[in-house]
Amino acid sequence: MQAEMSLPTNEAPVAALRGSKAYRTYVLFALSVVGFLCAVDKIVITMFMEPMKKEFGLTDTQLGLLTGVAFSVLGGLAAIPLARWADRGSRKWIINASLLAWTVMTAASGMAVNFTQLLIARIGVGIGEAGCIPATHSMLGDYYPRGERARALGIQSGVFFLGSLGGLVGGGVLVQTVGWRYGFMILGVIGLVVSLIFQLTVREPTRVDEQAVPAAAGESVWSQLGDRRAFCYLVGAFATTSLAGSSVGTWLPSYYERAFALTPMQIGLGLGLCLGLATTIGAVVGGQLAARFGAGSKSWGAGFSAVDTVLVMPFYLASFHAPNPVLSFALLFCAFLLAGGILGPVFSTLQDLVKPSVRATAVAIVSVAGVILGQGCGPLVVGAISDVIGTSGNGAEGLRWAMTALALVNWLTVVWFWLLRQRIKAIESASCP
Repeated sequence: MQAEMSLPTNEAPVAALRGSKAYRTYVLFALSVVGFLCAVDKIVITMFMEPMKKEFGLTDTQLGLLTGVAFSVLGGLAAIPLARWADRGSRKWIINASLLAWTVMTAASGMAVNFTQLLIARIGVGIGEAGCIPATHSMLGDYYPRGERARALGIQSGVFFLGSLGGLVGGGVLVQTVGWRYGFMILGVIGLVVSLIFQLTVREPTRVDEQAVPAAAGESVWSQLGDRRAFCYLVGAFATTSLAGSSVGTWLPSYYERAFALTPMQIGLGLGLCLGLATTIGAVVGGQLAARFGAGSKSWGAGFSAVDTVLVMPFYLASFHAPNPVLSFALLFCAFLLAGGILGPVFSTLQDLVKPSVRATAVAIVSVAGVILGQGCGPLVVGAISDVIGTSGNGAEGLRWAMTALALVNWLTVVWFWLLRQRIKAIESASCP
């Protein structure tokens, strides 16, 4: 019952163990670069979908399988054991091993000669990337105290989404210059170089917060996740926002090519600015707002995220039905600018809810819901709906309505965040003498 009545404070008493401000800043930079590459290798395939479709004769359902289930489901399932390892072992080694694994499999994607081989390579990329984010958030939780944590997580998450800009713009350039095969191989080489630098310059931090708030002997992982209802609300929010966002984002390059006959470079630049730059700006601003206004309230992040998601929806839905690409990109930019604002507050709230000994595991659990439902099943569902509806022309109309249907799920995210806010406020009230 204790987990139902209180939230761990996660405050570290010994600031010196976190390292100097300059070195913490460098670690944040290094982890952000790794996250940037993680996003690039994840999203770049969306710029290669149309040429791969033509080369292998794939259907939209197969593309949805390739970019969704293949990449995400097995990767999502691998995330939890990798996160448990990160909560006990060296997070630095886990992050670098993950980087090496997905880098090699990204290069292997460019060597595939049929759909099956490409499917296997993408599964490998998904499993490799599964160990990155949970271990990264756990490391940042020990490098940064609570008052600075939302800002650091916002920056890291923002740069991760800036990788979307790199993947979309870079993917557009690569597919038009060297082709999708060499594009994958070039990204593999870049990853190997970054892996070497990371290994030589980043140190594993002391688990200072875990020393301050240790887990009790024999305490289960589930009990260390804090209040069960609050944690489940957060899982629900991650699942529905990913279903509404990631599943649609996978198909946006194909939609803009079909609906407006844009070139890969045009699509990459437009979507890169929206998914990458806009989300990054929003994440940094959201992290700053949380550091300033949410330091004294653990429910602030959930309430802010609920309101922010409401503001996102009109822009997001309208972008699919705009009559020209300029207006569509402008609306999408506004949607992702607002959507990025929740990243720092939400991940900081997650660390408030759980004990330091299960930070990586908590990130993995909430992410699995989003990965499997949003990134795994979502693209496949969009592709299947598109195949059913889009029976004439180039399929743009079917794809538009399939994306609209999945985007509407985001209204459930508002509900989850508001319930989470109310639950945290109730817990805080109950814990007051």
